[in-house]
Amino acid sequence: MNAGDMLLKAADIVGGQRATDYGDKYVNHKRIADLWNMWLKESRKGDNLLAECQEIHAYDVAMMMMLLKVARLMHSPGHQDSHIDIAGYASILEEISNGR
Repeated sequence: MNAGDMLLKAADIVGGQRATDYGDKYVNHKRIADLWNMWLKESRKGDNLLAECQEIHAYDVAMMMMLLKVARLMHSPGHQDSHIDIAGYASILEEISNGR
């Protein structure tokens, strides 16, 4: 698959069935951020670690999901699905950073 085909596939995934399945990209990533923040708050009660943590935002979720794909590529270099997903998350980062 060449780079153009990969980007077209990523665009199709981000704007296609996943948009139908999961809804608005920002809203979905905000929902994930809210759940992650709740988890961090509840799991660290009494640890005094929460004061050291900044709140996670929708942008952070997309970036961290991209980093998850990078970690997977460290184990399986060249895995096409991870490359496509990274391109998709990069496009989501762009939309979120520009206020959608």
